[in-house]
Amino acid sequence: MGVGSTGDRSAAVGSVALWVRWSWRDLRQRWLLVLALAVTIGLGTGLYAGLSSSSQWRRQSYDASFAQLHVHDVRAHLDAGSTVEQGRLAGLVRSLPSAPDVAGVVERLIFPTEVEVAAGGQDVLARGEVVGTDLTASPPVDSVGVEDGHGLGAAAGGASASAAAEGRPVGVLDRTFGRANHLPATGTVRISGGTEVTYVGQGQSPEYFVLPGEQPGLITQTGFAALFTSLPTAQRLAGLPGRVNDVVLTVRPGTDVDAVRAQLSAALAASFPDVSATVTNRDELASYQLLYDAIDSDQRLWDVLAVLVLAGAVFAAFNLIGRAVDAQRREIGIAMALGVRPGLLALRPLLLGVQVAVLGVVAGLGVGLLVAAAMGSLMRDIGPLPDWHTDFQPSIFARAAVIGLLLPLLAAVGPVLRVVRSEPVDAIRVSAVAGRSSALVRAARRLPSPGGSIRRMPVRNLARTPRRTLLTALGIAAAITALVVFTGQLDTFNRTTDSAEAELTTGAADRLRVTLPAVEPVDGPTVAAVRRLPAVAEVDTGLALPGQLLPAGAGAGTGTGTGAGAGVNVLTYIFAYDDAMWTPRVTHGRPTGGLLIAQKAAEDLGVEPGDTLTLRHPARADGGLRTVDTPLRVAGIHAFPVRSVVFLDSGSAGAFNLTGATNSLMVRPAPGYDEKAATRAVLAVPGVGAVVPATASTEEIRSLLRNFVGILRIAELVVLLLALLIAYNAMTIAMEERRREHATMLAFGLPERTVLGLTVAESALVGLLGTLLGLLAGYWALRYTVEVLVAETLPDLGIPATLSARTVATSLLLGVLTVAAAPCWPRGACAGWTSRPRCASSTRPRPRAAVQTGFAI
Repeated sequence: MGVGSTGDRSAAVGSVALWVRWSWRDLRQRWLLVLALAVTIGLGTGLYAGLSSSSQWRRQSYDASFAQLHVHDVRAHLDAGSTVEQGRLAGLVRSLPSAPDVAGVVERLIFPTEVEVAAGGQDVLARGEVVGTDLTASPPVDSVGVEDGHGLGAAAGGASASAAAEGRPVGVLDRTFGRANHLPATGTVRISGGTEVTYVGQGQSPEYFVLPGEQPGLITQTGFAALFTSLPTAQRLAGLPGRVNDVVLTVRPGTDVDAVRAQLSAALAASFPDVSATVTNRDELASYQLLYDAIDSDQRLWDVLAVLVLAGAVFAAFNLIGRAVDAQRREIGIAMALGVRPGLLALRPLLLGVQVAVLGVVAGLGVGLLVAAAMGSLMRDIGPLPDWHTDFQPSIFARAAVIGLLLPLLAAVGPVLRVVRSEPVDAIRVSAVAGRSSALVRAARRLPSPGGSIRRMPVRNLARTPRRTLLTALGIAAAITALVVFTGQLDTFNRTTDSAEAELTTGAADRLRVTLPAVEPVDGPTVAAVRRLPAVAEVDTGLALPGQLLPAGAGAGTGTGTGAGAGVNVLTYIFAYDDAMWTPRVTHGRPTGGLLIAQKAAEDLGVEPGDTLTLRHPARADGGLRTVDTPLRVAGIHAFPVRSVVFLDSGSAGAFNLTGATNSLMVRPAPGYDEKAATRAVLAVPGVGAVVPATASTEEIRSLLRNFVGILRIAELVVLLLALLIAYNAMTIAMEERRREHATMLAFGLPERTVLGLTVAESALVGLLGTLLGLLAGYWALRYTVEVLVAETLPDLGIPATLSARTVATSLLLGVLTVAAAPCWPRGACAGWTSRPRCASSTRPRPRAAVQTGFAI
C-alpha cells in the first residue's frame, strides 16, 4: 500500500489537525464563493443592524428634544378664529381643582398667515403661522430652541435693538422650514397684509418638530413656516391687542393628565359657552404622535426587510455548504470505510460554515456601520431636532453578529448529517450516478424538443436533482422578493402622489385656495376685495372647518371638544357642489346628500355609502361657535387618498348653522396672471390668512413619503448587490458540480458552443423559476408591508400596493439574464472547461484529466 498499515492510515485520517488543514484548503479553493457568501450574510445582518440602530436613535433623540424644550402636557385652543381677553385662559387654569399640580402655564396667540422670503436669488412663498408666546413665563412651556442666530429677549419684548429703533417687529423662523429652503440664519420675511418681520435666528418648538400640512395627518418641510415672536408683537401683527386664543400647561410628575384635561374642558364650556375649543394632551400633539408612533411600526418594517434579505443569505449558505458536502461525498465515503468517526468527518464542512460565519460577521459589521451612517445623515436631513443621538448601538450589533454566526452553521447541519449517516458505498458513488430517477426525470424525457436528448438535457439535469434545483431557485427567489418589496414600495409611493395630483388637477388646475383667519360673511369686505382684484377671474366661497369623524352613536351631544378620541381627525370642506369650479371625483355612491369621505376613512371606520357617521364640528350658536356632534349620512367615497379630507355639499350643511358665512375661498387667476402673481395680489388684501395652490397637498404627500423613499434608496443598493451575489454563488456552485459532465461531453466531441449553450439554458431555467417564485412572494410581501406596516406609520394615507411593469421587467432581467450569464463570469462557473476567448480567466481543460475521479487521502 506504500503508506504503512490500515490502522496508521486511519489514525492519520482521524487527525483533527489534518481536517483543520483540509478545511483551510477548502477555503483557499473556494475563496471567492466563501467571500461572496460571507458578504451575502453581512448584507442581511448589516442591514438589520443599521436600520434597527436608527429606531433606537430616534427614541433617544425624541425624548431628549421634547424634554429640552418643555413640551406641554395639556393644551386648549379656541377654534374658528375665536379669541378671549389675555389672562382669562391662564386664570381659568389656576382655578382648576388640580391647579396645585400645574407646574407651568403660558398663554399664546396663534394665527395663520402667508410668509414670503426673498433670499439668495430665490423667492419663497409659503403658508404658515405666527406664534406669539409669553416670554416672561417661568417655567417656560413649549419654548423655542434657537440653533442659528439668536433668540428673542424677554426684556426686549421680542424686538432686537436695531429692529426696535426702526419700529419693525422681530421673531424667530422655524429651522426646518429655513433649512429646507436654504435660507440664511437671519433675514426679513413678509407676512399677510404686507408687514415685514425681521427674523433674528432660526429655531424650533416641540409642536413644530414636524411641520403640519394643509390636511390633518400630512406634513411638509418647504410649504409651512412657523414664525415665533412675543405675545405683544403677535397681538400687534394680528390687530388683536390684549387677546389670546391658546393656552399650554405642564403638570408635575405623577399627576393624572386626563383628569386635568377633563377639568379644563368643563371649565371652558362653563366660562365660554359661545366659544368652540379643542383640548388635547401631549400624546395627541401631531408632531409627538407622528414621531413616536412611527418608531415601532417602522421597526417592524425594518425587521421584515431584513428577514427577506437574510432569507436569501440562508438559502445561499445552505446551497453552498450542501453542495460542498456533496462534492466531498467520495472522500467522506472512503474515510467512513477506513473507520473514521462520523463526528470527525462532519468537522470539515462545519469548519467551512464557521469560516463563512466569521467572515460574514466582519462583513456585517462593515455594512451595518455604512447603513447606520447613511441613516443618521438621512434622519438629520429629513427631521432636524435640537438634540440628535446617533451613537454606536453595541447590543443591536451584537444581536446581528449572533445571527450572522448561527445562520451558516445551521445551514451546514442538514447536508452534513445527510452524508455522514449514509452508507459508505452510497457516499462513494459519483454524484452524477447517484442522481436518482424520478417522476420528474421521466416527465422531462417525454418533453417534445427538437434536437433530441441534447436539447432536453438542461431540463433533465434540473429534474433529476429537484432538491438542489429548488434550493438554488429559492435563493434567487429570496433576493427577487426583497427587490420587489423595495422597488414596489417606490412604485406604490409614486403612484399615490401621481393619483393625488391627477385628482386635484381634473378641473381648474391653476386655482388657488385662500384661507381666512376667521369665519366672516360671504359678502363681507375681505371677500369683496378679493373679487375686485384684476388678478382674480372667479371666486367660489365655502367653509373649511376642523372636525372629527366618529362611529354612529359615539358622540356626546354638544359640548367642548376634547381632541382625538376613537375617531378620525378631519378637515371638512363645505361648498355648493353643483356650482363649483372644481369638485372631487366620486368612486362609490353619490356626490350629494351627505358626507364624501376617503376610502381609507371608510375602511378604518367600517362604513360604506348609505351608512351613518357622527361628525363632531364647530357650529354657530348664540352668537358664537360651539362644538356639536351631528349624525350625517355617508353619501359617497371620493378618490383623494387622504382620509382626513371630507367634503360636504352646502345643501347638507344645515347643522353647522353657518349659511352665508365663509372662511375658505377657491380662486381662479385671471388670464395673464401666473400662480405667484395672483397669490401676491390676493395676499395684499387685508384679512387674508394664507394662499396655496391646488396641488399643495400633493407636495405634502411627497414630503410625508420622503423618509421612506430615502431609506428605500439605501436598502435598494444592498438588495441589488445581494441579488447579484446570490446569482453568482448559486450558478457557480452548480456549474462546478457539472465539471465532470462538461469534460465528458467535450471528450466525446461535443462543440464548446453547444456545451456553453446547455449550461446557459440550465442557468436561465433556474433563474426563471426563482424569479417567478420571487415575483409571487414579493407581491404578497409588498401588500403586507404597504397595507399593514406602512399603513400603521402613515395612517392618514390610503396607499394601495402597486407593482409597476418596470419593476417586473427589472426583476426578470436580473433574475433570468444575470443568472443565465453566470457561466461566463470571470472565475465563475465556466472556469476550467471553456476556452479563453469565451472566459478570459480559464483555459481549455484536458477532458481526460477532468473526467478522472481519483482523490488522494
